[in-house]
Amino acid sequence: MAPLNNTAVDLFYSQTVDDLPLAEALRRHYVLNPQFTVWSDYKSEVAQKLVKAHDISHIIFGCDTGLLGEMRVQLWAKFGVQKFGLKDSFAYAKDKESRVLLKNPVGYWAMLVFFSKHFEEIRKVRSQSKLMKKKWIYFNEEAYMAMTVRDIRTQFGIDVLLA
Repeated sequence: MAPLNNTAVDLFYSQTVDDLPLAEALRRHYVLNPQFTVWSDYKSEVAQKLVKAHDISHIIFGCDTGLLGEMRVQLWAKFGVQKFGLKDSFAYAKDKESRVLLKNPVGYWAMLVFFSKHFEEIRKVRSQSKLMKKKWIYFNEEAYMAMTVRDIRTQFGIDVLLA
């Protein structure tokens, strides 16, 4: 896959992946973002599951990997993903690799300022998530790996928010 310019990066998550099977979209996500560790390269199974589910969320919800895209992925996880139990939450908190992944890389003050400047995103994602036919189930992605991203988005009623 050839390197992409910024416009192509923006379109990758919103439109370019539509006709790709989820497995291929995930592979291209890592080609596009070589700075990220591929989910299967983590040692612990807990971290592998967490990273894979998070990275797939970028694809199905159409969120790039910039700071605004990361904010949107977190908001989609809050409003558009079926909640998982305390057992899973504790497993991620206990796992050493997962704890590193959950750390805030830009600092809490910077995040607070960023969220304040983009507060409207909360309303946008929440409104869009209410239109979904059903909530996405984190950690159930294997059932969808052969489906196209468009078919997944249609099945769940996911409308991608454009920047």
